[in-house]
Amino acid sequence: MSELETFVLDYLEEAGSLVEPPAYRIYEVILPEAIAERWDVPAYLQLAFTDTEREEAIRLGYNHPLVEKMVKEAHNRLASTCLSINNLRLDKKEIDEIAIKSWAILNARAQPQKRSTVSRVRSVYVRFNFKAAILSDEKQERLVSVLLDAHTGSRIVDTNLIESRATAVTPDNVLASLPDAPMRWQPKDGTQLKSPLAETTLSALLERAKTAVLQEMQDDLATLQKRVTRFRQLDEARLADYYDTLANDLQGRLRSASPERRTGLQDKLTAVQTERSHKLADLAERYRIRVNLELLNLLVIQQPKLIQAVEIANRSTRISAYAVWDPLRHQLEPLQCQVCDRPARRLFLCHNGHLAHEDCLAPACIDCKRVFCQDCAHDVGQCAVCHEPLCRHSQLTCRDCGRHTCQAHKGLCHANDGRPVDLKTQTPPEPEPEPQPAPAPKTPPARAARSKMPVPKPSPKPKPKPARPVYRGPKVLRIEVVLDTNVVAAYMLGKRERQVAMRIWEINPEQGGILRNCQCEKGADCEADGMVLRPFPLQHIETQIRNELTALAEEYNFSPEKINYNRLISPHLPPQPTGRFTLFGLWKNEAILNAARIAFDRL
Repeated sequence: MSELETFVLDYLEEAGSLVEPPAYRIYEVILPEAIAERWDVPAYLQLAFTDTEREEAIRLGYNHPLVEKMVKEAHNRLASTCLSINNLRLDKKEIDEIAIKSWAILNARAQPQKRSTVSRVRSVYVRFNFKAAILSDEKQERLVSVLLDAHTGSRIVDTNLIESRATAVTPDNVLASLPDAPMRWQPKDGTQLKSPLAETTLSALLERAKTAVLQEMQDDLATLQKRVTRFRQLDEARLADYYDTLANDLQGRLRSASPERRTGLQDKLTAVQTERSHKLADLAERYRIRVNLELLNLLVIQQPKLIQAVEIANRSTRISAYAVWDPLRHQLEPLQCQVCDRPARRLFLCHNGHLAHEDCLAPACIDCKRVFCQDCAHDVGQCAVCHEPLCRHSQLTCRDCGRHTCQAHKGLCHANDGRPVDLKTQTPPEPEPEPQPAPAPKTPPARAARSKMPVPKPSPKPKPKPARPVYRGPKVLRIEVVLDTNVVAAYMLGKRERQVAMRIWEINPEQGGILRNCQCEKGADCEADGMVLRPFPLQHIETQIRNELTALAEEYNFSPEKINYNRLISPHLPPQPTGRFTLFGLWKNEAILNAARIAFDRL
């Protein structure tokens, strides 16, 4: 059978035609009606590939119009084979409720989207089949495959269930009538993907498939690398011993040679050294491991799925995501990290609207604690004084020097002769020993016996409290307090989670105590902004900060008992709610508190 005959018959069978050979090299073919109309030929044909006496038989050759139509259609097809998964139940309801209960988004919450309904869509899987050639001192070839989801760009690890059910050559009526599922990923190069089987989509998937294959082969390559390295070391040792012997012999002859022979021996020694370097370079190239991947074909698998739009939101960011129900596995598909494109159970919502897991997060802002992913790391800079992460929303730009600082180090960006203050070189002074109180004199026994009844002292008159100015700004609906190792930050939130004011207390021995900064409606007239407080002793430091928070709440006509407390465990994680007010870190370090009190008294 010739190549032309093989191509034509295989293409006709793959297109759904019936092919029967009634005689030698003469085939009867019944074409589908759609193909017969597209090719403008009768539905019943007799085909021959050699000369025949039958007048009704069509003699096909390489330049025949029918063959050219087949070649053109085969060239435009983007997959070698297409299979379908039919007869799946598509009656699942309330997918958004299942997603809300299943998804774990640590700094946001999922909620139903208005006017959102469950939709039936056609999902596409693409399996890439490669021939991998591993080249080193010897050549190894193997066939490797990887299955990718065209709508998420992620690799499917457990492929047995999908490939075992993908047996239908043509989709059923339900699957054929469904629209394509929306694309839920986009490549980093900015190419816009719209269709799962478009050329741009398959090209982007091909690069991911190559990366996945190389990652799968890492263990085998590591084992091969150890063996190759050992063989290379043995060959290099033999070469070194051989050329060292030649060099030592030439150097010995060179020392005892006459002046007439020195030039020739020196040239031989140079040639030996040059040949040695070339041999070592050839040896390194010989034992270098190279992997060549050759794409053999594709397998496209179509399957119906159910999707419903769900809203994910926190205080500042709101995005829309798709909850996808897989009727084949009877489970909800996990969300993808939009940085590394891997499924993740615990995700964070980036301030710019990206979903990422903990390993793909940028450092959190030291002031506002906003969360950014690694793709948005350009929005996170650093303070010019303390060099802590500082996002563009919280940075303060100095009008004099143009540097960016955080709230705690405002004005210190040019305090050291035009340069930022170096906090590392400033060590806190050693705490001085507190003076011991003098022992009280002992009371004589006789006087102690006579003074049994205490003498009442007149109670001092209470001092009148100064009248607090009446707050007439936006109503504060919630106060969130974030507790850190050296910072306590209070955020006053109003309607629609809008920030009304913010007040920060930071323990800083270099600046002479507890720095209190405030951002509120008073602006530069705020008396609480830029103040330095003397720290109380260790056993009373929590009372001091709690009194500050109570005064702040009363200033904004808010009940102190309703303050919400949060604890910052890691700079890469959002604050975690805690049920009580408890200081930790530098707030509980007596040496730091004593140094801050000494610096406060000195200043």
